[in-house]
Amino acid sequence: MTQKRKYARVEFETEITIEFGGQRLAGTTINLSQGGALLQTNAPLEFGQKLSLFINLPKIKETCVIPSVVRWSKDASVGVQFEALRAIEVWGINQLISAHK
Repeated sequence: MTQKRKYARVEFETEITIEFGGQRLAGTTINLSQGGALLQTNAPLEFGQKLSLFINLPKIKETCVIPSVVRWSKDASVGVQFEALRAIEVWGINQLISAHK
């Protein structure tokens, strides 16, 4: 069975900060879409956990802070779903996706 994604996903590796439960830890994105991201981190994240993802997207001057929720976690890999994106973040992700086509 093939899985169909709602949003186009592109490889995008950049350093991030994850904030949850009053603490901040480092990580890296592996890939990204308008719906979420695959992260690599040693942060102890569990399914359903809410967090804030601090990320710098190309062409956006400010650091984006994206509310997210953990959808799965295995070893150092974590899949998060974005809960809300501002218009500028949607634009920035679309720019990134367009550049990879």
